[in-house]
Amino acid sequence: MTAPSRAANGTPLTGAGAVRPGPGALGAALPTRQRHNGFVALAVALIIGLAAVGAYLYDSAGAKVPVVMVVRQVPVGQVIDRADLTTVKVSGQVVALAGGNLSSAVGQRAAVTLLPNTLLQRAMMSSGPSLAAGQAQVGVAVRSGQIPADGLVPGDTVRVVQLPVKGSTDVAGTVLAERARVFASRADPAVSGGTLVTVVVAEGASTAVAAASGAGSVALVKVAS
Repeated sequence: MTAPSRAANGTPLTGAGAVRPGPGALGAALPTRQRHNGFVALAVALIIGLAAVGAYLYDSAGAKVPVVMVVRQVPVGQVIDRADLTTVKVSGQVVALAGGNLSSAVGQRAAVTLLPNTLLQRAMMSSGPSLAAGQAQVGVAVRSGQIPADGLVPGDTVRVVQLPVKGSTDVAGTVLAERARVFASRADPAVSGGTLVTVVVAEGASTAVAAASGAGSVALVKVAS
């Protein structure tokens, strides 16, 4: 029997002289695991994108914008002066007049009483007159005991009463105005414990209220608005 042909290195040849490598033959290719480079790049891009969005939201939340703030009390109906206002920077979403529009508020009238440290809004101002048709403003001087002990502030609603003359049998007094609005109120520098109050009444009652005030016989009773 003829022995199988061998290659120069001693490996048996089969078929048309092909060499069949043994299990441990050198030069055999080993299997490798492919890396998914595309998925890695996508993950990196998502991380960078989320970081950028987070930084933007953080910066936006901390951004501050100038708005107009009231620094002095302005009674309802009174004209707003430049000294009554200032600008402050606030963050977050607030409803207030932008700081750049401060000058547009000067010369307007307070539609409500403006309190210090209040952010000014357009709805708090009015360009119209402080008096409606048929109304009048009357100054009233009162002494201690003729207004509530805690005083009156602009916007309060009062009943104007003429006190009875001393020695008179009439103890009820006379109602001069059932409902009047306090326009302004401040201490009377001429009378200790006295108060000067400006009230808005119907024009027809203004003369009687002024006369009673001149006689020192007016009392103001605070009532529900």
